[in-house]
Amino acid sequence: MKLHKTLLLKIVEPNEGKREKLKNTIELYAKVLKFYLEVIPKLGMYRIASMDSKSALTFLEKNTVPTKAHPDPSCPIFEGVQTSIRRSAINKAVGMVKSYLSNLQRWHREGKELEHSKPSYPDPENFSLTYYATDVEFEDVLSAKEFAFVRLKVIDEKGNYELVNYPVKPYRRFYEKLRELESKGWKLKKSATLIKRGEDFYVALTFEKLVKKVKPRRPKYVINVDLNVQRNLACVGIFQLDWERKESKLYGIKFINGELLKLVYKRDYLLEEIRKRQTLTGRRPERGDNRRLWEKVYNLSRDIALKVAKEIDRTAKHFREKGEVVVVFEKLRGLRGKKGRGRKLNRKLSYWMRKSIQERVEYLSLENGYGVDFVYPHYTSRRCSVCGSLGERFSPNGSKALFGCRVCGYQINADVNAVFNQHFVYLSHLL
Repeated sequence: MKLHKTLLLKIVEPNEGKREKLKNTIELYAKVLKFYLEVIPKLGMYRIASMDSKSALTFLEKNTVPTKAHPDPSCPIFEGVQTSIRRSAINKAVGMVKSYLSNLQRWHREGKELEHSKPSYPDPENFSLTYYATDVEFEDVLSAKEFAFVRLKVIDEKGNYELVNYPVKPYRRFYEKLRELESKGWKLKKSATLIKRGEDFYVALTFEKLVKKVKPRRPKYVINVDLNVQRNLACVGIFQLDWERKESKLYGIKFINGELLKLVYKRDYLLEEIRKRQTLTGRRPERGDNRRLWEKVYNLSRDIALKVAKEIDRTAKHFREKGEVVVVFEKLRGLRGKKGRGRKLNRKLSYWMRKSIQERVEYLSLENGYGVDFVYPHYTSRRCSVCGSLGERFSPNGSKALFGCRVCGYQINADVNAVFNQHFVYLSHLL
């Protein structure tokens, strides 16, 4: 399996002519990408999605580009499109359609019954053009200069496609990060990506590393993670296994909360502000102040997910030095806001970054050499981890932070009880 990382370089104050060439290039790429997103359904998107990248590229070029062998393609593309821009757009369009079909299949399997909205066909608003080796030169950047140049092929006002020098200024830790990636076996690809953010342009250098997915059959440590929507963002239980004695011993319990909860409270405050403004002014989310607030909410949610995943990864790496490790999550489905639940709980469910956390930990596990697995959480929150009977959650202050068993009288933190039950389920899976 291949992993990828990128380092961004900002194009520094290009003159008006050079900036116009960048805009022309991005606009043409956007036009070509939308053309192929319209063509793919006409040519059979399920057929194209079943092909590998090279076969899909060949098939789409055959049906859109006039050649001597095929002078009359079924869906001819407009004139003035360079080969590299066309191929970059085709690869991007095929990837977007495959992702769309995957989401559509998942929706038919489980989302339709849960009244989730149907996935919409791709209609991109932001565009990033991938340059291949023949269209970009960035060797000057690698020589550790304060200011350097990147050569990009861009389109001028006459439609000519030519290499142009663009000044870039590496950020403070750029070369430190570059050497760190090289020391860890990451290889710099000869391609680069042109990205437009607002009025600024960036060049992204891509690094690639070949890794093998780890699936420990007899791990020494099992790290069970219970992601929480209400109080602690995550409860992490670390268990040490002795395969000779067939014993499992609790090594420790860790709660992920503290400073991260402040970000959650800040996001909740912004959501309440948006609700008030929409009630008073009737503004839509995409207009005025509300749009900026929604962007802040999105950034906070993303930041929360990345930091929770980083904490879990830090714990896994610490125990990875002592033996094989597997991180176990609950395989939750259908947890969305719906009628009948309280507004506050629905809002928390809607902005719960569970999937983002899990996907980020899965990515980090490939890089750092530990396994990730899932269990189905049947009654893990409702059963007593001592006797297995059904219990109830309670708390003197009404937060329901504790779990109590009606049969044996056992009382414990509700999240810890869920982690114990999840661990027992996973042990049965291992054995």
